[in-house]
Amino acid sequence: MDAKAAQKLSGMGGGDDDEAVFQKLRTTKLAPEDKQAIAVQRQRYESPLKMPHPSGGDDSHDGQDGEKSIAGRKKIPAGQSQVSLEDREDPEVEAELNAILKRSPIIIFSKSYCPYSEKAKSILLNKHSIIPPPFVVELDIHPLGEQLQEVLARNTGRRTVPNVLVNGMTIGGGDDIEALHEAGKLASKIKTLGGKRVMDIKLTEDEKSL
Repeated sequence: MDAKAAQKLSGMGGGDDDEAVFQKLRTTKLAPEDKQAIAVQRQRYESPLKMPHPSGGDDSHDGQDGEKSIAGRKKIPAGQSQVSLEDREDPEVEAELNAILKRSPIIIFSKSYCPYSEKAKSILLNKHSIIPPPFVVELDIHPLGEQLQEVLARNTGRRTVPNVLVNGMTIGGGDDIEALHEAGKLASKIKTLGGKRVMDIKLTEDEKSL
């Protein structure tokens, strides 16, 4: 290969040749029908996509602050993904909750410092004899306490403690348990919901003597 040929090859793709190519691209004129086709395609791709509203209407009333309405859910800022336990259940939390629910038909989700939790525990553990006995989970001590409380809030509609579950169904908190106890309806309520899993429930001898 002679020097001129080598110089010609080494100059391929250089700035002058590239600029010439780009100039040709920039100066290329489109036919009117091509311009119209491109305009139609651009309009199709640039137009916002409208999703059908669950009620059958037009869900185009997004908030002025850039929020997007997700069907049946809380509005979230545009550009953010909604990641929650509702959409993505933590396998560890789910497994732990299932394990807890198997410990007893009656579960008391409590916090060790909460006076309302203490009230519910006193009524169920000290004023009643229940077989099998209720199982207590102190959410402020449990390593997955916060996550468990979130799951309970979503599934039972109750975020506060105590949260007393019988066969996975909430019967309320401290004041609710106290009201059922004072009305003489707590045992029957637990028997009804607990079914055969609750073998026996009765007042303690000390409570009977009061």
